[in-house]
Amino acid sequence: MGWLQDFKEFSDGTTAHGVKYIFHPSVHGNFKVVKILFLVVWLVAIAYSLFVIYNAVGNYVGKPTGTKFQVIAQNPYKEKPASIQFPTISVCSHNLVTKSYFNSKKGLESLWTELDQWDPDLAEKIDFGEGSEAAKYKDWTYEKIIAEGGPANWTFLQCEHFINLCEEVIPQPDFYERETTLTGNCFRINPNGKLRGKGGDYGKMQLMFFADLNEYSDLTRREPQYGYTVVFHDHESYSSTIPSGFWLSPGSIYKVDLSLGKEFREPPPAGTCDPTRVNNTYGRYEENSCIAQCRDDVLMEKCGCVHVSPPHPRNVPDKVYRGCTLQEWATCGLRAYKEWVQTYVNDLHTVVEYSNVNRVKTDCNCPATCTEIQYKAQLSSSQLSKFYAEGKASKLPRGYNSTQDVLENLLIIDILFTSMQISEIREIVTYGWGNFLGDVGGVLGLFLGASMFTIIEFIQFIVCAILKGCCGLNDKDNRSHSPLANENL
Repeated sequence: MGWLQDFKEFSDGTTAHGVKYIFHPSVHGNFKVVKILFLVVWLVAIAYSLFVIYNAVGNYVGKPTGTKFQVIAQNPYKEKPASIQFPTISVCSHNLVTKSYFNSKKGLESLWTELDQWDPDLAEKIDFGEGSEAAKYKDWTYEKIIAEGGPANWTFLQCEHFINLCEEVIPQPDFYERETTLTGNCFRINPNGKLRGKGGDYGKMQLMFFADLNEYSDLTRREPQYGYTVVFHDHESYSSTIPSGFWLSPGSIYKVDLSLGKEFREPPPAGTCDPTRVNNTYGRYEENSCIAQCRDDVLMEKCGCVHVSPPHPRNVPDKVYRGCTLQEWATCGLRAYKEWVQTYVNDLHTVVEYSNVNRVKTDCNCPATCTEIQYKAQLSSSQLSKFYAEGKASKLPRGYNSTQDVLENLLIIDILFTSMQISEIREIVTYGWGNFLGDVGGVLGLFLGASMFTIIEFIQFIVCAILKGCCGLNDKDNRSHSPLANENL
């Protein structure tokens, strides 16, 4: 058999170990037992090598990922001490609409109360017909009422950045702006991220708010909590998409210890984040902002309006978002919203069969963001000192003038960075091309003595054997199938 003779010649010159001990007659002579033993060992080594290579291919194709934690120091200005960008701080009063605003709009509070029950059946029975008490408000929107009837600007008493007032460091509108959301007409402080902080008290920010309890509506007074919801976030995102806020009560001073963290995730094929998603109607793309836009898109498709308009509708130029009127919300929006919430929650636990064509579908494709910025906060608090309140009583606005008024209404928030270091968590590919080559090369080298040149030799042998069998190529044309067997090479 010509091919067997060719393989014997190949085994004598190949760089792979063990082959010549099996096939070449000059090795171990006619000791067939020894040759068989080498053959068994060689076959076992090949089988195990193939097993390892198979697993290595599976690992490489699967692209397993892990996380790497590191801490870095940030110094954007070489000639100045290091500093960290302060977060945007959203402060939302629990008093969505003031008492005086409701009192000046006869019938509005009772209409608001009915809608606030979140009962579609009850809302659809509201009479918006001509001559009814609700008729004059049927074309009003939630965002109009919240924007006009929310807490006044003067309730934000002061913002101090170390020893300077915030407006002296950065003027309005960079100092603060108002943000109309479902949680109220919030104060959005440091909206463009221009304020920077340093570690400890030397770089702290102090905020001072006045709850104005006399303006709490009857609707708000029925709630168990009072005061503010405070959220610390990146300036390109919005509090309306962040569920993790802190409830802060007036009559206290809060110390907020901040730390800045960043998470970086891998895009496909290794990871699941989508690098093409950068912005949406709620600013920076995040999972929560994607879900909020998904909800708005469902409401737009079903009712032609949303509960409250998103802050950046121009990021989706092919759609025109507008807030629902109270009548639209009562007759369509509320039911569509509740159906969407119910369906979205059910999707977390089971696959929902959409047998009813009128049922709202979620279909929220919201992969993780590739870069996430997080301001982590730890809070501690203390009641305001009675002596401090006595000193402030004479300086209160709008008819408040007693120590008790200070203790019931004043809220102070001290915000500072405990460290100038930024923590980073990176998702990395734990099995890449280098790991694959290492595993394959290691097992081939250890068990077979093979290298890259061995692979080239095997390919050359197979090609030459095929050419010899099919095309009549003989040894005169190619004197050896192995370059190492030809002394002239």
